[in-house]
Amino acid sequence: MFAEEKISLDCPYCGEGIYETLSWFKRRYFTCPACQKGLAAGQFASLIADIEAALDARIEEEVKGSPGGGCCREKHSAVD
Repeated sequence: MFAEEKISLDCPYCGEGIYETLSWFKRRYFTCPACQKGLAAGQFASLIADIEAALDARIEEEVKGSPGGGCCREKHSAVD
């Protein structure tokens, strides 16, 4: 099993960074560790969607390799 990456998002109330896993931010209800105010997953839904899309793109790039890159990411010409 893979360890889930942690991210940091700012609390909308106190502005302190909350460093937790994506699944933590997806919980229905949780409290900010700094100010103890209640938060809901919906408050972070669009940010989480953007982060997940970026992570998926990064994984896809790692699996397929970077476009146009060869060995050592150098392009070799057919004519020397």
